[in-house]
Amino acid sequence: MARAFVGVRECRVTVDRDLGETWAVTIHPPPVNGVPSAPLVVKLMGNDRETVTRGALEILQKAGRIDRFEL
Repeated sequence: MARAFVGVRECRVTVDRDLGETWAVTIHPPPVNGVPSAPLVVKLMGNDRETVTRGALEILQKAGRIDRFEL
């Protein structure tokens, strides 16, 4: 399972198939001081889950939304 990190906080990553070849990759940050954080969502087209997951996490990392990720 993939993991994303914002600073030292580990975020849960989910990958769901939408319609056809479209996938939604969602980063669920943990709550900060009891206040839930908004999830980050990237939608991509692709044939397999692993490639789409890597692509979405690379996009979020290059945009500065996450610091690093592990697959």
